[in-house]
Amino acid sequence: MHCMKFKKITCLSLLTIVALLACKKEEIEAPALPENSTAVGFEKYLTIQKRAQNVSALATLIFKEDQVLFENYQDESDIEKDITLTKDHVFLLASISKTITALFQLYDQGKFKLDYNINDYLNFKAVVPDYSKAITFKMLLTQTSGITDGKVLNNEDYYGKDSPVPLDQFLENYLTVDGDYYNEKQNFHDFEPGSDHEYSNVGNALIAALVEDITGIDFNEYCKKNIFQPLKMHDTFWRLDEVTKIIVQPYNYAKRDYELISHYTFTDCPNGSLRSSVNDMFNFLSALVQEGTYDGHELLKTETVAVMINPQATSLDATMGFTLVSNR
Repeated sequence: MHCMKFKKITCLSLLTIVALLACKKEEIEAPALPENSTAVGFEKYLTIQKRAQNVSALATLIFKEDQVLFENYQDESDIEKDITLTKDHVFLLASISKTITALFQLYDQGKFKLDYNINDYLNFKAVVPDYSKAITFKMLLTQTSGITDGKVLNNEDYYGKDSPVPLDQFLENYLTVDGDYYNEKQNFHDFEPGSDHEYSNVGNALIAALVEDITGIDFNEYCKKNIFQPLKMHDTFWRLDEVTKIIVQPYNYAKRDYELISHYTFTDCPNGSLRSSVNDMFNFLSALVQEGTYDGHELLKTETVAVMINPQATSLDATMGFTLVSNR
């Protein structure tokens, strides 16, 4: 899975989850294991791949609907402290965090439609310079808003602590003309909103700000109450100071050795700073696979999940985004 924001060095601890999607009318067969049909053979394959890619720790879970078919944990959460990786340890999910920005729950409740202007909901105005076309919810969700990641983000990393800068305050200063971080050339692309696709971490952080402005609830608190607690995701945390489990130590591999990277956060945190365990992510992804419901709790309506997985930008790079593959 993809690591970090664009400006980060490689994180060498991986959490991988494979979901086998089942259609209502037909079953999808599990793919053949790389070496043979046994779990032992697959574990060997994972070990080979982990070593080939210089990964320090690897957690793997394969599931179908609400059933776990395979689990495997390899090596150490922390090399220096000699801590063996377990199912309870949490990984920094980097851009996988973008799958949990909560906005579609508000869509579920009829709070907005995808083609609505986000400025009708924000506490400030976000406008791409030289273009009058409004940024819509759909544009943010499909990375076609025209908002990009300026150099000011390089100064928003915080090591060993959470960012002291409120998300909405940062975004207002980044996106509005009189803001302290406003830069017409660096913060925006030169295309009309909706006319082109460019990956945007700030655009994703703006989704979280919309959740706060629409609900009046802090984004972290909203996620805990409406996603993490109902789905029994007890090992999932947006804030570093709230983590109660061992965090898998990230490393950079250089000169044939692992160089420790301090635990960090950043101000635009909803685009990449979520920490979670492989089993918590199973709970979340299982709800999506099962059309919105996990263990009796409806995370999203079935119709909303259908909207989410319907292709919106067919020209997207196949290596980017949350991709679902079935034989429907």
